Amino acid sequence: MTARVWGLAALAAALWFVIGLVQRTRGGAALADAALAELPLTLAVFGIAVIWTLLRQSRGK
Repeated sequence: MTARVWGLAALAAALWFVIGLVQRTRGGAALADAALAELPLTLAVFGIAVIWTLLRQSRGK
């Protein structure tokens, strides 16, 4: 896997995390609680983004 795959997956996960964090804190959750609640889905988004990017790269070759 290339650095591009990891970078795109990290960018997708970070975006997901920040959006979820903002939504939860605007809803009244504490920052630490919101961050802990977002971690499992953020890791899932990271994994899906890695797989998605690998599949797209393999189709392009």
